[in-house]
Amino acid sequence: MKYLELEDKFKTYIGTDHCVTTSTGTSSLHLALEALQLPQNSEVLVPEFTMVATAWAVWYARLTPIFIDCTDDLLIDIDLIERHITEKTKVIMITHVYGRIVNMEKIMTLALRYNLRVIEDAAEAHGGVWTEDVTKNGFPTIAYGGIWENCMAGSYDIGCFSFYRNKIVHGEEGGAITTNDLDLATIARDMKSMSFGEEHNFQHDKIGFNYRMTDSQAQLILDSLNNVETNIKRREEISRLYDEHLPDNIKMPPRSVVWVHDIKVSSSIKDNLVAFLNKNKIAARHSFKPMSAQAPFNKQYNNLNAYNLSQQVCYLPVYPNMSNNEVINISNLITKFINN
Repeated sequence: MKYLELEDKFKTYIGTDHCVTTSTGTSSLHLALEALQLPQNSEVLVPEFTMVATAWAVWYARLTPIFIDCTDDLLIDIDLIERHITEKTKVIMITHVYGRIVNMEKIMTLALRYNLRVIEDAAEAHGGVWTEDVTKNGFPTIAYGGIWENCMAGSYDIGCFSFYRNKIVHGEEGGAITTNDLDLATIARDMKSMSFGEEHNFQHDKIGFNYRMTDSQAQLILDSLNNVETNIKRREEISRLYDEHLPDNIKMPPRSVVWVHDIKVSSSIKDNLVAFLNKNKIAARHSFKPMSAQAPFNKQYNNLNAYNLSQQVCYLPVYPNMSNNEVINISNLITKFINN
């Protein structure tokens, strides 16, 4: 079966013992939380600046999200985490935003100190690693349970991935959970198929979900995975080309792996810039907005760094078959728009 072949190859690529494929990236986040079988009223620490599926997965699992603001690189502010940990806190959920990798050494140190599980939303970071200088050398050595030799995003405790068609490794849809935790993988594998259990006798002893991946999707994802190194290299070339031709004052910090190329402009022109680029058939997009601003949470958000950044940050398309001239033309359009 192709989905089993994908599980075997993807766990090897990420560097974990287990991989459980799912129907979507959102379902992988939800399933990972359900498989932990946490007590009612458990709290999950969630980034303010992330795609809404990260927060909604906590809501789907009937748990309580506690939102943590971001730093100027859009990543969760690790210095704020400890003050939000209570006796109800069970999970730190982080997102590697736009291919920029969270400092996982600090995250895992906190997780070990407070006996918390860690879920990485790595939907935008296939192939990314955390290092202090955003290179592939000098890997950190602290990870869940002991020494770690492979620090690829999604390998620390529980990794969740999307294979949606705009992701680095992709099909049309799909997701995956990666982990070294055999018990969690076993529970997730059963839960994703309606919790039929080994006997398949229609006695369901825990809640289950129809989160299976089809073989046809798995084949598309396998084809993409087989080309991942070439894909990532070309994305890095495109990002460098953007940086060479865009004004210095709108550049964002470097990325470990390039999913998209984000920029930061004045809040007074950001919406108009995105509209201008879209009118010119360029797939520029607005950045994420704070989770506190989303339904069903509806909390105060105007004072958040995540909100301020969401008014300034947008992102530009990166896909491997872009030509250099396309990237240069987009950069020139942006420069002209800003100058005018």
